[in-house]
Amino acid sequence: MSKILDGKEVAKAIKVKVKEEALALKEKGIYPKLVVLRVGESKASMTYERMAIKVMRSVGIVAEALTLPEEATLDELLQAIDGLNKDESIHGVIVMQPLPSHIRRHDIASHLDPQKDVDAMNPVNLGLLMVNDPSAMAPSTARAVIEILDHYHYELKGAEVCVIGSSPVVGKPLVNLLLNRYATVSNCRFSTRDCTIHTTKADIVISATGSLGLVGPEHITKGATVIDVGFGYKDGKPCGDVRFDEVEPIASAITPVPGGVGSVTTAVLALQTIKAAKMQNGILEA
Repeated sequence: MSKILDGKEVAKAIKVKVKEEALALKEKGIYPKLVVLRVGESKASMTYERMAIKVMRSVGIVAEALTLPEEATLDELLQAIDGLNKDESIHGVIVMQPLPSHIRRHDIASHLDPQKDVDAMNPVNLGLLMVNDPSAMAPSTARAVIEILDHYHYELKGAEVCVIGSSPVVGKPLVNLLLNRYATVSNCRFSTRDCTIHTTKADIVISATGSLGLVGPEHITKGATVIDVGFGYKDGKPCGDVRFDEVEPIASAITPVPGGVGSVTTAVLALQTIKAAKMQNGILEA
């Protein structure tokens, strides 16, 4: 039986740290604040928004929602972002996705202040991540994977890691986070002729494609660690990229779905809001 890498346990540890840091900032007269900006009434976005605000408030971060109607124009959204950028009481901003079909992510990403961009939408942050700049924000899901590996004391330096998926939201930034930790990283995507050539050589396999049930036992070498970033519903049940029941007996450790990576993302968002508040007040990260 493999070890279950419990995302809820990781999130709990992060929240303890965030709560301590938020209290320390308040003693300096700094009240860390996050705004969740949403356009439209996407149920998934509304659910995440409620959860994020609840988590922020539980750890001492002020959190508010700013909602624009589905029919809001690009100019109206950019004006809203400008207002958030200029408001010195706000330290972090996350723009909920998906956006309405008439607004492209590309049209707004560069408009968000990189220091307030706590989910790394702005390509400036992705560039800073590339050069391992300590001021870089990382997409919360990608960083959540690293937080899980750190919590369970994985030595990434020299580890063979295969990341399946190359989106700018998870796959690509995760590859860079791993490279910054001196892992040896291979990256598979939809055009990879045979993923098993790469995954079976890996100590750690991370799947972040959203293709439910993509990863089976043929992808894993016995004793490997498996991190499942995917999430969706199949036959009414939540599941991820990994066929858990088939892979779990082979892996040495594995994240469940639900209760794995997804459980850590809002805690990471809180962590990065604290980081943003520090940077904006000249309290540099170590």
